[in-house]
Amino acid sequence: MPTAFQNELGTLAHRLADLCGLVALAFEEASRSVLESDHTLGGRAREQAAAVAALGAACEDQACALLALHAPLAGEVKAVVAAVHVAADLTRMGGLAWEVAEPRGPVPPGARPALGRLGAHAVAAARALRGLLVGEDAAGLDDAVALAGDVERELRAWAGGGEWPRGGGVAVEVVVLAERYGRFAATAARIARRTAEFVPVGA
Repeated sequence: MPTAFQNELGTLAHRLADLCGLVALAFEEASRSVLESDHTLGGRAREQAAAVAALGAACEDQACALLALHAPLAGEVKAVVAAVHVAADLTRMGGLAWEVAEPRGPVPPGARPALGRLGAHAVAAARALRGLLVGEDAAGLDDAVALAGDVERELRAWAGGGEWPRGGGVAVEVVVLAERYGRFAATAARIARRTAEFVPVGA
């Protein structure tokens, strides 16, 4: 029979999975706001990113309470510490969604298809990570992260290979955006590696 500690750890795992789902939604809408130059959608994505920050802080508090209220074994302490790191990294991913959703000018037509693919791969990585947090396999996560890296490099090459008669600011903006998308996907991969130390839902 699961102990009270294990039950509470399972509840925390559920909250982390919910947090990851919210992160994926925030980034998906942030990416759409960039492609569509939709400031209303961007505002909604920033609201979701703020909700990510609040839920992430609540998850960290819950993890710390687990340590304070119980006397966990060494392996259980390791799982709780991993959960704290997962919550913090998911919160950082929400911060990247906020940054992507900030108002900006339209994306150049030549970069729009690649940026759309990059956003889709980043969101796919986050959704695969959510599956891992609920005890499923992370099917597609590694592929999504690798594809995101490929498209990020593609956009860097696009920015470096063009001529910008009105200045290269627009190319720099695309590169900065691509870097944020890439960091989002890479953070999902880092969290996935850390979940080996964390007890997922249903374990």
